[in-house]
Amino acid sequence: MRKILFIDDNTSLRELTIDALKLEGFEAFGAETGQQGINLAKSTSPDLILCDILMPDIDGYEVLRQMKAYKQTSLIPFIFLSALSERTNVRQGMNLGAEDFLVKPVSLEELVDTIHTRLRKTDHMNIYIESLLNDLRERITNVMPHEFLTPLNAILGCAGIIKGNANNLSRNEIREIAATIEEGGNRLHDLIRSYINHALVTSKKNLNPEEYLIDHLDGRMSRITNLVAEKYKRKQDLILNLENASISMDPDDFDFLVRELSDNAFKFSKAKSHVIVSSKVDNHVFEIRITDHGIGFPIDNFSDIGAFNQFNRERHEQQGSGLGLITALLITERYNGKLKITNDIQGTTVILVLPLR
Repeated sequence: MRKILFIDDNTSLRELTIDALKLEGFEAFGAETGQQGINLAKSTSPDLILCDILMPDIDGYEVLRQMKAYKQTSLIPFIFLSALSERTNVRQGMNLGAEDFLVKPVSLEELVDTIHTRLRKTDHMNIYIESLLNDLRERITNVMPHEFLTPLNAILGCAGIIKGNANNLSRNEIREIAATIEEGGNRLHDLIRSYINHALVTSKKNLNPEEYLIDHLDGRMSRITNLVAEKYKRKQDLILNLENASISMDPDDFDFLVRELSDNAFKFSKAKSHVIVSSKVDNHVFEIRITDHGIGFPIDNFSDIGAFNQFNRERHEQQGSGLGLITALLITERYNGKLKITNDIQGTTVILVLPLR
């Protein structure tokens, strides 16, 4: 049975409305003041709240503000039921986050229909959110064991070989084993760094880009992309065409963007195919383009970018948790930039646009 809380200082109207809602099959109860309503909502977690605006202690607007500020009640559908009918009153209520605004007097039929409509929308949203959570759980289940255990097993296996055959291994064999350990360690390091970067980006609040200044971007990008190319032993594949500029951005965020996006270009393209990194100043923005000749990015899924999401996994073996791309997208949006990915038959181009200082 759905619970409805009605907050109104008019005793007769409150009691009549509650009785009518009970006859309609709801579990209805009321509060006489705004503060009583807030306390009751916190203790009972109703499925929907009806609230008057003009009340003696706390008006309905303040009730809604406090409801939205409290985590437990922030998502409860909230409907104003008031004699105030001016457009400014309605707009103020909707701007604060109310789901609807009904003007007294209202018929029982209209009230019940509105309640059912809002509850249905809430149910649909809850189903959608639950499907997203289930999808995320599935991604974590499928991705994380592989991403952690694959390099860890390689490291432990190599350590076991050295431990059991220390006196019989040649120098070349030791070098090969050390290279495998290093590769596994770097893969774990990248995975952990992706988690840390994602956590840092999602926890940053009230960021003021004007506090930062990065200049000599051409040299900075050259250094980062060369390190990435060296990681894949493909420095000869890297082509740079860079223009200098200055932007307002945390240097760590900028470095992450360039490193992550160029790393993807090398990761998903073959050796001896070019990765072209270019930058230019155009119409008050700084534009970076990274083009590869690899497997391509499924552009239809661009809106589904998220943590632990690996596209084309069924066709191409990938390394990575999917955290890098969603972190890059969040960083770009935080600085009012744009991130675009385009495909053609020859590969993928990532276009990153950031405001100039």
